[in-house]
Amino acid sequence: MGAALLLQTLAAPLGAALLSWRWPRLAYLWGALAIWLVAALLGGFYVMPTKAWQWLPLTLLVPVIALLATDQRSALLLFAVGGGVTWWLGLATVLASEPLIWLALLPAIIWFTWCERRTDSPEGLGFALGFIWLAMVIGIDGSLLIAQLAGALAAFAGFRALLAQFAKVQVAPAVLGLALAFMQMLAWQYVEVPLVVLLPVWLLPIGEWVLRHKPWLARWAVLTVLAGIGAGISLWWVWPEASLY
Repeated sequence: MGAALLLQTLAAPLGAALLSWRWPRLAYLWGALAIWLVAALLGGFYVMPTKAWQWLPLTLLVPVIALLATDQRSALLLFAVGGGVTWWLGLATVLASEPLIWLALLPAIIWFTWCERRTDSPEGLGFALGFIWLAMVIGIDGSLLIAQLAGALAAFAGFRALLAQFAKVQVAPAVLGLALAFMQMLAWQYVEVPLVVLLPVWLLPIGEWVLRHKPWLARWAVLTVLAGIGAGISLWWVWPEASLY
């Protein structure tokens, strides 16, 4: 059972990462297809999404369009508009009752803008560890399906980080902020994970950017320790009082 769940979560993202090595310009298209495949395996085949979590692959399709832009301003505009459409389609059932959800889109847009105007992080390990953090918290708080989708995003980002470090592939990880923010909203609205344990995940990509000029081994070690501490505190916060068995 555990091996089957692990295979469902990791196989497609690994394949997508390998395809992105061969065709790097389509990297996030392969990633979107991988997340769609994981979602279809876990929750049933679909073409047109009808549930919020089924829109998750769109968060990786938006970067495909944005990164094809020929100038920076167009890329930022396409990313912002695409993110807004993703929020409107994917979170429509809760936007009316909780309009503040729109604010969760801002960190993704601000982060992409910041990295576009300055420089992006080298590998994206911060996002990979962030998705692992979310997967653990979401899983323990009540949704194995959404936790596995977060795990699939972690696998895709993690494999891409390895390619960036050891195969020198350009990975443009800043665009993963859209998927991170969307996953946080899924966790908050549909799994009822408190925002206080979701929002600190942004410290990991920020930390990676701050440490971008440090040796990679030291940078990865610091990020791993930071992720472990953050995930540990978050798990303590949401751990159910009753026994899980």
